[in-house]
Amino acid sequence: MSTYLITNQQSLFTPVGYSFSTVEKCLEYLETLDEVGVDTETKRFDPSVDTDLLSLQLGDDKKQFVIDCSTVSIQLFKDIMERKLVIFQNAKFDLKFLYFFGIVPSKIYDTFLAERILTTGIPTARKGLDALVWNYCKQHMDKSVRGSIHREGLSTRVIKYAGDDVKYLSEIKRKQLEKAQELDLLKSISLDNEYVRVLAYIEHCGVKLDKDKWNKKCLEDKKYLKEKEDKLDKFIFDNPELFPHLIDNQMDLFDDKPKTRINWNSSKQVIPFMQKIGIDTKIKDKQSGLMKDSIDKGVLLPQKKKHSIIPLYIEYSEAYKLVSTYGDNWFDYINPRTKRIHTNYTQIMNTGRLSSGQKANKKRGLHQKPNMQNVPADNRTRSCFIAEEGNTLIVADYSGQEQVVLANKSLEPNLLEFYAKGLGDMHSFNAKKIFSTELANVKLNDVKKARPDLRQMAKAAGFAINYGGVGMTIAKNLSLPLETGEMVYKAYFEAFPGLDSYFKQQKTKALKNGYIEFNDVSKRKCFVYGFEDFKTLHKELYEDKGFWTTYKQEKTKNSNYFNNILKPKVREYFVKKGGIERDSLNYPIQGTSADITKLAGIYMFRYLEEHNLVFKVLMPNVVHDEIHLECKKEQAKELSLILKKCMEDAGDVFCKTVPLKAEPCITPYWTH
Repeated sequence: MSTYLITNQQSLFTPVGYSFSTVEKCLEYLETLDEVGVDTETKRFDPSVDTDLLSLQLGDDKKQFVIDCSTVSIQLFKDIMERKLVIFQNAKFDLKFLYFFGIVPSKIYDTFLAERILTTGIPTARKGLDALVWNYCKQHMDKSVRGSIHREGLSTRVIKYAGDDVKYLSEIKRKQLEKAQELDLLKSISLDNEYVRVLAYIEHCGVKLDKDKWNKKCLEDKKYLKEKEDKLDKFIFDNPELFPHLIDNQMDLFDDKPKTRINWNSSKQVIPFMQKIGIDTKIKDKQSGLMKDSIDKGVLLPQKKKHSIIPLYIEYSEAYKLVSTYGDNWFDYINPRTKRIHTNYTQIMNTGRLSSGQKANKKRGLHQKPNMQNVPADNRTRSCFIAEEGNTLIVADYSGQEQVVLANKSLEPNLLEFYAKGLGDMHSFNAKKIFSTELANVKLNDVKKARPDLRQMAKAAGFAINYGGVGMTIAKNLSLPLETGEMVYKAYFEAFPGLDSYFKQQKTKALKNGYIEFNDVSKRKCFVYGFEDFKTLHKELYEDKGFWTTYKQEKTKNSNYFNNILKPKVREYFVKKGGIERDSLNYPIQGTSADITKLAGIYMFRYLEEHNLVFKVLMPNVVHDEIHLECKKEQAKELSLILKKCMEDAGDVFCKTVPLKAEPCITPYWTH
């Protein structure tokens, strides 16, 4: 037998396929191991709702111990889990339960996270334990019992299943690390294995919402939305000849005013409306290259001069999003046990960034959780997130994190000059470089006040171009004529010539290697999905003789062969190539920025551990380049300095030429 049950109620069990053991024998065996597989079976999927554990599993490929948590305290295994290297599959889930019992493992390996790193960019890669067991161990795991665990409890099937959950972890880890060595991803795996402890802690802590203040904000938002909706309706009433089918003249008993038959939040209804008043709703789909209808802001904003209703509709859409996304529904997110909001983070996206939020899934017992990454950056909204009574928040963010990362990566001389001389506002500096003639007599510090329009152009150009945008992108974002967008695009590269060579280098490497490497420290990579197919397509178009001759001939004839075969093939190639090139500029900046913030979180969490402050000082939130702490007021000054040092030390690891500065703020609420 390799599976053992530890329980204080042996009479309730019939050991078939497993044997009984004791806490003492388990600890004796685990003490001989360098690494221990760990897993939990839980009664719920959310520890902030129910922390009860059905079982705790510990062991390796030779022996697996299933602990009956209803009769045996997991505190007996706290020391072994905090001292040994422990291997999890999806560590964040198990850690959040362990944290509620005061158990904080110090050394972690997560097979799920490792697989995400090894297959970043490949959507078809399976990362579940059964898939990993088959891929690395060539063993079949029976997962059919998973949906019955909560009904069966510790049945014979469940005990065997629970034991298998730790049986293969060491072997998977060994083979993943072999693969990581080949792909030069060991440092990236190491970084995220340590950061998962931090992220689980952030989810464990959660944020405090001022309900009264939030309710006031919601009422104001609803009032504003109604005002915008009424103005849209008024346009229909004022133009009955254009929209007779949209006016409902039938009165009801309680309201003698006519109503409209249009749902302004329905794109299906609004698109024909916009087309009726002469608005172009066509846009090219980035994935397929085909035209489609859209009323997104990016489509409508460049046409705002065509009709006065466009700015009004955009205002309505933004107001509706505010009410529907950041409205009364947030009261439902407040946990009844902790009185705080606990979100869920996805640790590794293609960009390297975190994502936040979780859709409800009744079948899996998952509750809806909010996106804490995209909370509107205005004080009216963010000031609703507060510290507990007697506590204060420390909110620290990096100053121009992505621009500093870009300067370090590109070593563009003018960007380096800006940081070396401490010239102040980056966007004003960019404007002075791009619009040198227009701003020749304007001092750098006066640009923002004297020519805010040029500064805004420079700002938009910088963000667009640094992420793969072109002149058309700038024109659309700023509602400018195409020629103006092209002019700004050209002037940007004339002002910062070093960026052009850096961008070309990034694109070339990605198209050659089939992956995008984010930085030289973590070596994080995003692999290009379908790269072999792309290479085959490239060979057909550019290496096989005669393709473009045939293309031109068939295009002239407008043949079926051209329309059904050649044209879609060329479109597919350039859509794919454009996507790779944009990602090659975007991902290294975002991903490196994310790595810096992760490392800063690791440094801060280590400090809390070393000073016995875990569970006493909270980490309620992390947002891109921000880290939040919550502590007693008397601790705030010292901890703000510690947080600043942790963040800047992390920046120094990745930014060797231009240092990255962090600015902490002690505040009773989340400030922007």
